[in-house]
Amino acid sequence: MGLFDNFRKKNAVQINQLNRQAWYPWLLPIKKGDKPIGNFLLQAILNQIWRGISNITFEDMSKGKFLTPEAIVNFIDANAVLLVNQYNRLGYICVFYNKDRKYWIPQDSDIKFDLNGRIINKYAVVYYSPQYQSERGSLYKLSFPIIAEMNKIAGSDSYLTETLGCFGILSGKDMPISAAEKENLQKGMAEQYGIADDKYKFMITNNPVTFTQVDSKIRELGFQDKIKTLYKYLANLWGVPLPLLFDDASTYNNVKEAKTYFYSNTIRFYAEILLKIARELLTASQEFIPQATITYRLENVPELETTLSAACEERTALLEYLLKLRDAGMDVDEDLMELYNESHDMIHRV
Repeated sequence: MGLFDNFRKKNAVQINQLNRQAWYPWLLPIKKGDKPIGNFLLQAILNQIWRGISNITFEDMSKGKFLTPEAIVNFIDANAVLLVNQYNRLGYICVFYNKDRKYWIPQDSDIKFDLNGRIINKYAVVYYSPQYQSERGSLYKLSFPIIAEMNKIAGSDSYLTETLGCFGILSGKDMPISAAEKENLQKGMAEQYGIADDKYKFMITNNPVTFTQVDSKIRELGFQDKIKTLYKYLANLWGVPLPLLFDDASTYNNVKEAKTYFYSNTIRFYAEILLKIARELLTASQEFIPQATITYRLENVPELETTLSAACEERTALLEYLLKLRDAGMDVDEDLMELYNESHDMIHRV
């Protein structure tokens, strides 16, 4: 037996957890004639969110003094995508735990509810979204009608383009005259001719035939504009600025401002939710470790770092002003303490 044989026999190292549901909510049922463009466009929005979440790093401020904070931070860091996906898909985050510092995302079938829709599993930490609190809904449920409408419009666009792009009237003395013959001709034309790659573009016949073209004006129906408008609604619902999705209409300044908004609002919103989960898991351990032991920071976002730096400059100016007032004999100790509390975590984020 070789030196490395034992390593080859071990299972793969699982860095993070897999969605055990084996079900992906963005794979909406596609009706006959629809085209799943809405499913694809939703993924473009989600990709922005997943990339943003990857820049969230959770920290154990005890620096290894306790095992529990480190275990929780490792779990949250490794599974942030699945936790946020659960939040958006179901309307809540639910994490199971045990006394051995094991944390996992349960399958949907393992979660128990009361008559009001509250989760009642014993060893679980839960955070409900505003949509679930008020309507027992989620972002996915709100998005389904918009995505279905986009799929329907895209399917109609493809169908009309393929079938009516060269629409016209054929006439001639040798054309079929009976109802059955006309029906067979019409069916054959619809199935065999069009502008798609697998269809004939031209008709060849030995008989004299007159073709009178009918302009269907498909472009004037504005299918693409309707899809784009619906996509804007969807992006707004998910909190992703349009300049991050439409490069053709974006300038450098627009993208910069969009990233600042995206990380300051959408991504930080998710980070704060994950932080609440992490801290409640710490409290559930009953080890009496302060919740402030776990925190987070956003990394690799130059636009946000610039914004935070400006905020620090403002607070520095305020600090200098308060110190001058104190030197003049005024009581500003309460104001100084308030400024300190507001700026405490900013040192770690800039």
